[in-house]
Amino acid sequence: MKITLRNVITPALTFFILLFTNCLASAGTASPINTIIEKAQTDNGATWAVSYTLDTPSERLVFVRNPDSSRVTRWLPINSDIEIVYNIAEQKEVVRSKTGKLISNVSFSLTPTYKHLGKDYAPFSPFSDGGNAFHSGRLFACANACTEEDNKWRLTLNVPSDEHIVLNGKVVKSSVSWSDNNDGRVVYVGKQQPIITDDVVALIDPGLPKSIKASLEEDIPNMMAFFSHSLNPLKGEKPMLFASYANVDDHSTQGGTLPNQIFMHWNRQDLNEQASNSNFVNQTLWFFAHEVAHFYQPGSTEGVSENEEQSWLHEGSADYFAAIAMNFLYEDTNSYVESRMTRAFESCTEGLAQTTLAHAYKNGQFNLYYSCGMIMHRAIDSVVQQKTFGEETLFTVWKRLQKAVHSGMPPGTATFLTLLEPYNAPELIKAINNATSDDAIKAIQGIETLYQLPE
Repeated sequence: MKITLRNVITPALTFFILLFTNCLASAGTASPINTIIEKAQTDNGATWAVSYTLDTPSERLVFVRNPDSSRVTRWLPINSDIEIVYNIAEQKEVVRSKTGKLISNVSFSLTPTYKHLGKDYAPFSPFSDGGNAFHSGRLFACANACTEEDNKWRLTLNVPSDEHIVLNGKVVKSSVSWSDNNDGRVVYVGKQQPIITDDVVALIDPGLPKSIKASLEEDIPNMMAFFSHSLNPLKGEKPMLFASYANVDDHSTQGGTLPNQIFMHWNRQDLNEQASNSNFVNQTLWFFAHEVAHFYQPGSTEGVSENEEQSWLHEGSADYFAAIAMNFLYEDTNSYVESRMTRAFESCTEGLAQTTLAHAYKNGQFNLYYSCGMIMHRAIDSVVQQKTFGEETLFTVWKRLQKAVHSGMPPGTATFLTLLEPYNAPELIKAINNATSDDAIKAIQGIETLYQLPE
């Protein structure tokens, strides 16, 4: 999940490196395509390439993730007979032979720079010292067509001898092969050693302003401690944090989460100036808190919502969780949090006049799941606290949602609303149903009711 800087003590930092080739495997049927990513150093600088070798030749390759058509210009075929075209009917980028030959092996030169992808993860996140992180899911491809059964990918990564790879918290030299699945993961290539603490494995760009680096080292552990107490502690291996920075002529900031990973990238030339601006600092804190909150929701996006149209559940709750965390951890941000709430209501009602939540995703207004969802969760929190005289909160409901989904209940609005029934709040449930309905007038009325409920 992605979006477009104070009292836990950070333990002593530890560095480690494993000087051997690591091979990770996942259960399941292997992909019929072997994917090789390679970074090389030339006289003209670093180059990145990806090659696909098919077990059985096919007419074409298609990609699992197609948020736009940017591969057409950013991926350059090494063979002159190969091209990438955008199939408008399928809304997919397709690799094919210009002369109609079957494809058995294709290679592309990649553009290893940041590229904003609407509601998807950037393909590359450059670090200011020459390192780079990439999203493996961007490389997932299928022969002819992708089906629901296509969810295992064989990848190999080769890097120069003076650099290393950080994959799943481990540092590897030269080369690594692994089996990937679902949405993929972020992988680092470069010379920077990860920082290992009791809370997280972190790669923090050395070029970031000192205030932001200090915030990454202190605020994120604080937020993790807050959500661990408020929801449920994380289980398994330590999460990873990637924070990268490219000082370029841009004003883009992007963050996201993948299983066991948080990543953030600043693609802007004014970061040093902005780092001393209080509004920017508060925006950054919110940015951190939202992404950390996603870690403590039940599993992946699919573990929360049945489909994109229900994204108000995970995005709206993450925004409201961010508001709660900031109010609790940083008292001087209260006015900022309140202004965010006001703007969320205004943005939500303005957006609902153009499209409903049921169609916001298809109509390019995904931001409504954040703004409207935050208003909805604010109302739920208020009603739950009123009905239980402060004994229970929104966190109580979400812990029950985690338990319900874990025990086999389907994710989504229906299960979530059943958890609200014991509070005897029919007006709340009716307003939520109206807000998420396909009727624009009802939707706006529902949000207006929810915004007033806390009062």
